[in-house]
Amino acid sequence: MTLFDGLPFEQVSRPAVVLSASRMTDMPKYYPRELITEIEKRLAKGLHLHSVVLWTKHPQSLFTQPLYDTLLQLQKQRIQLFAQITITGFGGRPVGLKANGKPLNLEPQAPPFEQALAFLPKVVELVGKPERLKVRIDPLVTGLDSRKQRFSNLPLLPVIVEQAAGYGIRSFCFSFAETGYTKVSRRFRQLGCTLLSPSAAERTAIEHQLKALEQKLSITLAACCVAGFADSRCIDGKLLQQLHDDKLPVDCTEPRRRPQCGCTTSIDVGGWPPKPCLTGCDYCYARPVYVD
Repeated sequence: MTLFDGLPFEQVSRPAVVLSASRMTDMPKYYPRELITEIEKRLAKGLHLHSVVLWTKHPQSLFTQPLYDTLLQLQKQRIQLFAQITITGFGGRPVGLKANGKPLNLEPQAPPFEQALAFLPKVVELVGKPERLKVRIDPLVTGLDSRKQRFSNLPLLPVIVEQAAGYGIRSFCFSFAETGYTKVSRRFRQLGCTLLSPSAAERTAIEHQLKALEQKLSITLAACCVAGFADSRCIDGKLLQQLHDDKLPVDCTEPRRRPQCGCTTSIDVGGWPPKPCLTGCDYCYARPVYVD
């Protein structure tokens, strides 16, 4: 059975499932054929797909072949698309110097934030409505470069959010790059730099800033598994039910695999161990391919 030989929508009786592609690596950009294969495998097993959640820092990758045609065919089969687009402001932008004298570029292979933002209207058109798109300013990173010069993408957060909100997008989330991740802290030390976790006072100040931005723009700016902030859901089964053209029900159980994570049940097709990600982000705690 191929992707396009699935059972007619009306004949499917099994519970609908949500596929996530992927929390573990940027599949639309680097593994589009594997993503297509994973979808076909589930359909061949007779699974009824409710939604496919697409995570990427490269929104233009959603419009490259063969992935683009596949996404269009999914929609024809009444399978909903939901996009999680990460735009931190670091893409292709040096923020200081490494110990070896080279520019410190935390996201060496990510597109500039202006370019990523410019693609958002096309993504909205692809998924059908702005409510099916979440913009992730994730993570917020503060640190010191090898010269002890401070850098942070926090000042860019309102710039990113305001432009995205101008496209009708109302759902945003953020996290902090924390020193608690040993792998990440070790990476920064190798670069001759220092990662800084926000203090309690800084967290409070940031929370007030974000709430003011929410009120100003009539948006939701949620924290993704951040201590001291309310629980949130990157994959929200109830929301996916509401947004589905047929209001199709889906499993809304919350596995609670991480503290403060209210995400509902989904199947992540990123593979285990996670496939390496070639964007090369220095703060990544999965399997980055670093660019030195």
